[in-house]
Amino acid sequence: MNRGVGRAAAMGAVVDLDGIALMPVLLLTGAPLIASAQPMMVGIYMALVPMLLGYLLFGYGLTRVTPSAATTLTLAEPAIAALLAVVLVGERLPAIGWAGLADICASLLVISLAPATHACAAEPSRSRELPIRQEA
Repeated sequence: MNRGVGRAAAMGAVVDLDGIALMPVLLLTGAPLIASAQPMMVGIYMALVPMLLGYLLFGYGLTRVTPSAATTLTLAEPAIAALLAVVLVGERLPAIGWAGLADICASLLVISLAPATHACAAEPSRSRELPIRQEA
């Protein structure tokens, strides 16, 4: 994206390359997925709604936040996924999992409350106002 590639094109290329890389796995283990209409429809839904929509929104969000904020939010994703699995799906998280969640939350709290250095304080305005520098 720093070289002038559009957000949608960059995210699309990443997702497409990931899909191509996973095709051998589908061929080796995907027979139950394509055996009947119901599992195939679930697979199509999973590809379109959570994956495609999620990546489109993620790419849109990357254009609206600073790089440091994007990194911090990305680090929180596994913790949020674990909590959603516990709350919505009824998964059980072992004690070590809860300890990991507590560590992630503590880390995010420290990062969010830490005083900004001069370079960090300038980051939001710099990332939004300066034009993208083209490499020769």
